[in-house]
Amino acid sequence: MAEIEKLGNFTTTDAPEYEDILQCMRCGFCLPTCPTFSLTGRERSSPRGRVALARTVGEGKMEFNQAIKEEAFFCLDCRACTTACPSGVQAGSLMEICRAQVAQQQPLPKWQAGFRTFILEKMLPNPNLLETSMLPARLYQKLGIQWLVRNSKVLKLGPEWIDKAEGMLPELVQPLRKKLPELSPAKGEKRGTVAFFLGCVMTLMYAEVSRQTVKILNHQGFDVITPKTQKCCGAPHLTEGDPETARQLASHNLDLFLDLDVDAIVTDCGGCGAALKEYEEMLAEREDHQRLQHFHSKIRDISEFLVEVGIRTAELKPVNKTVTYHEPCHICHAQGISKQPRKVLESIPGVELREMNESSWCCGSAATFSLKFTEESQKILDRKLDNVKKTEAEVLVTANPGCHLQLAWGLRKAQMPQPVLHLCELLGEATPD
Repeated sequence: MAEIEKLGNFTTTDAPEYEDILQCMRCGFCLPTCPTFSLTGRERSSPRGRVALARTVGEGKMEFNQAIKEEAFFCLDCRACTTACPSGVQAGSLMEICRAQVAQQQPLPKWQAGFRTFILEKMLPNPNLLETSMLPARLYQKLGIQWLVRNSKVLKLGPEWIDKAEGMLPELVQPLRKKLPELSPAKGEKRGTVAFFLGCVMTLMYAEVSRQTVKILNHQGFDVITPKTQKCCGAPHLTEGDPETARQLASHNLDLFLDLDVDAIVTDCGGCGAALKEYEEMLAEREDHQRLQHFHSKIRDISEFLVEVGIRTAELKPVNKTVTYHEPCHICHAQGISKQPRKVLESIPGVELREMNESSWCCGSAATFSLKFTEESQKILDRKLDNVKKTEAEVLVTANPGCHLQLAWGLRKAQMPQPVLHLCELLGEATPD
């Protein structure tokens, strides 16, 4: 976001526009959709309360203080309020902007700022460094150290978030990015060519999911191009209040993918898809509008793409399982994709979909929210797990790595039997090799 005229007590760089904080009519439609308001009952922890805080700062009636800092990060950015809002108020996006203001107006202590800079500006933008950073975690698992740590319960002696972070680690394998061929050819009658946006968490923690995604696309008749030089989508940076690095990454990915002659740019990560579709707004003042529109027109979530082109079902193998589907916030609310994942599930022979209550209610992951606010995250997760339990489904399906990590951890902790599968794992099971 470019430098604009000073708005009240916001800085001029990466500040909200006054029209955005005037939109809220205070009708209250957002209140029952907001997990943090549901937990606390506090007006300031509701979407309209947060917008009101931002408006007060923007009008110069209040300093950018601790209260707005707390609410900026306490917001899950689940976008459920935007879905419910008759005026289209983007409260979650506004809180992302306020997080950028936190970095400017309330600097961290020097050591914390240095660590934050290293993670956001050095490690995440560098795929090689990011992949190397996971080597100790893989050795930790393979050498049996994880088993010793978990059985000794030594992590219980430290902060709760450390114990949870360790407990959320899935079984790690070598990252997928370098192992995937640049071009994976279509099988059978070719229908087109797509580019695959391989998210950071997907390549590092859910390599098998993305391997299945490529297999599915090939079986559906598409050549798949996976550029090796693609970088992080920028979502973690927006979440942590670093929009400038997010814009730099967006510019890189924009140039890289627009140079490819493809019918679509497909991702199997809900958070990445949401961020990619926001490049048009993120880079509005830096890039040609037509290029941004062209890029936006090509971005597809895997479920969205498959339903759009039509799923070839003739050769699919039966998968005789009852499943229920958790809707990731950045798929259903940020991208407006709800029917398509269900249509994919219904296309798999043998699958019985059992709808859970409040399927689009946040699971409490929300990037780093689940570690920063462990108690509140657990309460939100408990509500979700209760709804999962009532379906008596054998499998819980989702389509975003943050949700996958949180739900799998929660199910293990609650000693519930359901495995968590990505949508592409289930469809991949039905897809011939």
